[in-house]
Amino acid sequence: MMRKQAKIPQTPEGDGAPRLDRRQFERLELPATAFALNMLGKDLGRIVEIGGGGLLIDPASPWARLSLVKGQQLVVTVVEPASGNQTDVGVEVRHVRAHRIGLRFL
Repeated sequence: MMRKQAKIPQTPEGDGAPRLDRRQFERLELPATAFALNMLGKDLGRIVEIGGGGLLIDPASPWARLSLVKGQQLVVTVVEPASGNQTDVGVEVRHVRAHRIGLRFL
């Protein structure tokens, strides 16, 4: 599926140069308590943002960051302790950076 690319009239600096908005879905911040587990129940990290396309995680540890590779497909459990909700979702690793892991919903 191709992502929608909408042209925005100018950059925030106002120099008139067009830029592309590549986000197809709005992103929402979650409560500080929401986190993701792998299928073995190991903590991958706190979910920073969620949108129609996927999740952005703040890794819980170096292990969490090193256990995932770009293109890897897996099932993660999204946990929101305040409500008691747990949801399993299929995801693909889009990027792994020092302080963020991007996951796309399958």
